[in-house]
This record gives sequence, C-alpha cells and structure tokens, in this order.
Amino acid sequence: MALGFEIPAVALRKSGAAPVVPFSPLQLSPSAMFDAADTTKLFQDSAGTTPVTADNQPIGLWQDNSQNGVDLSQPVSAARPSYRTDGNYQWVETDGVDDGLETASLLRVGNPLTMVLGYEMLSTTGTSRVNFAEIGRNRYNAMSIGSRPNIDRLRYYSRLSDEGVSSSHPASPQPWGGHQKRIATLQAVPGQVSIRMDGVEVLNTTQNLGTEFIEPHPLKIGMAGLSGSIPGAFRLFGIQVWDATKTQPTAVQIPLLEQWMADRIGVTL
Repeated sequence: MALGFEIPAVALRKSGAAPVVPFSPLQLSPSAMFDAADTTKLFQDSAGTTPVTADNQPIGLWQDNSQNGVDLSQPVSAARPSYRTDGNYQWVETDGVDDGLETASLLRVGNPLTMVLGYEMLSTTGTSRVNFAEIGRNRYNAMSIGSRPNIDRLRYYSRLSDEGVSSSHPASPQPWGGHQKRIATLQAVPGQVSIRMDGVEVLNTTQNLGTEFIEPHPLKIGMAGLSGSIPGAFRLFGIQVWDATKTQPTAVQIPLLEQWMADRIGVTL
C-alpha cells in the first residue's frame, strides 16, 4: 500500500489579504482640502456652472475636497487665477497683481493650526511677504504662511489686534525655496510655530499668538490683505488645512501628508 500525506483542505485555500487602501489626507479629517489635480472641483465661474477643461482657463470656484463646504471662489472675473498644466502636473497660478480666491467665514484664527501645501514662487521682486494662504478678517487680525519673493524665504505671520495680541513675523533661515516646486508645512501651537520645507524643519521658534480666538473667518489664497504683505505671482498645487476645531496631524502623520503632496507635484523628499 502506497504511503502518502493528505493535505488538509484548509491549506489549499488562499488566504484573503485585506486590500491596501492608498493614503489620503482626507483620512485625517482636515477642515479643508484643495487639490489642483482634481479638475472636477474646478470651475471657470464662481457659480460653478462652467467646468475647467483646459490649460490657462480662469478659476472662479475651487471646491473643497473635504466636503466641509469650505469652497474658494472669486466673483470678479479679472481677479481670477488660472488653471495651468504641463501635461503631467496641475496647479493654480496667480498673476501677482490682483488674483485671489476666498472662502466664506468658516475657519478659526488661532492655535493649534496645521497647513500643508505644494507651491512654487514665481515673483522674484520684493522683500515683503507674499501670502500663499491666510485666515483672517483684515490686515490686523489674521495668520498666514507666505514667502519673501526676492529670495523665496518662507515666513509666518500672526496678529490679533482685537484680542490684544501683537504681531509675530518669523522667517525661516536657509535653505530657502530657490523658486522651485516645494512642499511647505506650517504647524502653530500656542506660543510656538514651526515650518518644514520638503520634509525638513527650517523654522522652529516662539510666536505671540496663544489660544486666543476671534469668530470664524475666510481662508484666502493669493491676497495681500495682511499687514506687511504684497501681491505676488506663485503656483499653488494644493493645500490642506486643520484649524483649531480639528484634531491636528501627529508627527508620524505629517510625513505621510508631505509625501502625498510630493507625489502629486513631482517633488522628491
């Protein structure tokens, strides 16, 4: 009689591994998220009736990917930035004169705050700050991240005059952006602010803004509303925002957000 081994039937079944879900910033519940590569969220008019379908068309409405309804818009046709693409990557581009986008008053001015954005500074003239993104009411009550155009030096600004909080305006030491595509991460907590560029911390210092708040205000892109800021041309590939009403990304999660953005715009971290 031949000898043999019977393989249990269970061993013949392939184990079913759970599908790998690609990381998305939406998994961390941002207050707002904008991705220029998602053209389904871009419209030429502020009413959202005419989709963006081709390079160099105006952007009157940039819808929020987070589904929180924090949509960016521009009702004035002459002040609308442009959708641009090189066939591989997509971005929103300001003209450095009057282009800008703004949301309704939905985000909090205060700390903690996290912003992750992909940008490229185009302007090379001027020593004041060009605001990539700011949250605020007017030039004396707001906070922002931007860059000094002549040397592409990242800067943070905060001031709440109505709460008796004077301005903080720290600027990152070298390395600077070099007018190249970059990933910038701003994290502010009471009394402290840090900025990372391409995954490396370039600024960590004190700032005056504590936990004080004023009522919710708009998110503004490309507007020189804050004290000490100027208009400037730049490219914005995308931005993610966590205001003080949201759980902030952790030190482990920040690199995931940065890598996601880097993959979208062709930056090596």
